[in-house]
Amino acid sequence: MARRRRFPRIALALAGGLVVAALLWWAFGVSALVKYPTDLDVNPRYEGTFSLHVDPTTAAPLATPLEQPLTIDRHIRAVGDESGADTVVVKETIVQKAGNLVDTTQTNVYVMDRKTLENLADDRAYAFGPENVVDRAGAYRLNLPFDTSRDETYPIYKNEIDATYRLRPNTADPTTDEEGLTLANFAAIDEAPLSEAYLAELRKTVPLPEAMTLDQLKPQLQQYGVNVDALLAALAPSLTAADFAALGELAANPIPLRYVISFEGRAAVEQTTGAEVDVGVAERIGARPELTALPELEALLGRYPDVPEAVGAIAALDEMAAAPAPLLFEYRYDQTPESVADIAAEVTSMRRQILLAKVYLPFGLLIAALLSLVVGLLAYRRRRPEQEHVAEIDLRARPAPDGRRPEGVTVGGDSDRDEDRSERGSRSDA
Repeated sequence: MARRRRFPRIALALAGGLVVAALLWWAFGVSALVKYPTDLDVNPRYEGTFSLHVDPTTAAPLATPLEQPLTIDRHIRAVGDESGADTVVVKETIVQKAGNLVDTTQTNVYVMDRKTLENLADDRAYAFGPENVVDRAGAYRLNLPFDTSRDETYPIYKNEIDATYRLRPNTADPTTDEEGLTLANFAAIDEAPLSEAYLAELRKTVPLPEAMTLDQLKPQLQQYGVNVDALLAALAPSLTAADFAALGELAANPIPLRYVISFEGRAAVEQTTGAEVDVGVAERIGARPELTALPELEALLGRYPDVPEAVGAIAALDEMAAAPAPLLFEYRYDQTPESVADIAAEVTSMRRQILLAKVYLPFGLLIAALLSLVVGLLAYRRRRPEQEHVAEIDLRARPAPDGRRPEGVTVGGDSDRDEDRSERGSRSDA
C-alpha cells in the first residue's frame, strides 16, 4: 500500500525561519544600524572670489570693487564621546581667507537625530561661538535625510540668518554624475535679514554701522539719481518755514540700516545617504536703509511739483525702496574637484554600508528562503511512493489435496526439472 507523500518539513522550516529573520531585520536591524556615523571626519574645500563693494574704512561705495581669490576650508567632525545611540554632536570649523581683506574662523556645533538627520533643540548647539546657542530643531544642516527624494523641498537652517530657507529640486537639471555616483541636484534662492550674531562676526572684519545720516547716505542716493545738495539748493527758494524745519529734522535723524543676505546655492546630493557631495554658493551682503520717514519726505517733496529736482527725487526714492539692498561685499565659491573626489569616496563607503543593511542582507535572506523552497520542491517531486512490502505466498508451490503438484509447477528450480527428465529417459531405454 502506498504512503502519502509530504513536502520536506526541513525545507519549510528553514524557509519560514529565513523569512522571519528578514522581517525582524527590517523591523529592528535596519533602524539600529542605519544612522549618521559618530566617527565622521571630512574636510571639504572651496575656492572662488571675494568682492568688496564699499570702502573698508568709511563704507562708502567703491567705483570699482576690490576682488581677491577666496579659499574656504571646512572641517566637519562628529564628536564621538558626546554622541550617543540616538543623537550625534557635530563640530564644524570654517576658515575663510581672501588676501588681506578676509581672514576669519567660524565654529559651529550641531546636535542631530542620527536616524532622521534633523537638528534637535539642544543647549550644546551653537553658531559662531558657544555664547550664541541656537535652536535648529526640525531643520536640516550638513546632511539631508536618508533616501532623499528628488520631488521634495527641505528646510535648511542657515546660521547667518538664524532661520531656515527652502532647498528645492533643480527641475531644469535634475541629476548629475560625479565620481561614479548619480547625484540629485538642488538649488536655493533667497534674501533674508542677517542675524545679530553674524553681524557681530562680520564687524570683526568690516565696519558695519547700525545707522547712517542723510549726509552719509549721499553716495548711495546718488546711485539712484538723487543729488541731495542739488535738491536742497533747488528747494530752498520755495520752501516754507515749516517745511524747511521739517526737512532739517529729517536730515538730522540717523537712518537705521537693515543688513540682508541674498544667496544662490546649489547642492548635488547622493540620495541614499543624503550627503552633499558637490556644493557651490553665491552670497551677497547688502545694507538697506530703513526709510521709515519716506512717506513724510515724499509728502513734503510733493508739495513742490514745480521743482523738477523734487519730482525726480520722489521717483528715485520709490525706486530705491523697491530695489535690492545696496551691495557691500560678495562671496562666490565652488567645491574643488579634489574635495569632491574625497567626499565622494567617503559617501560611496557610507552608501555601501546602508545598502548592505537595508537591501542586500534582508533580500539575501528572502532569496535563501526561496531557494530552500525550490530545493524542497525538487526533492518532493523526485521521491517515489513507498510501498508497504507484504509477504507474498506462492500458491502455485503448494501441493494439491491429492498430493500432486499443480500442472506446470516444479520444485527446486531448473536443476530439479533436468533430473526428472533424465530419470524418465533412463526408464524408457530400459
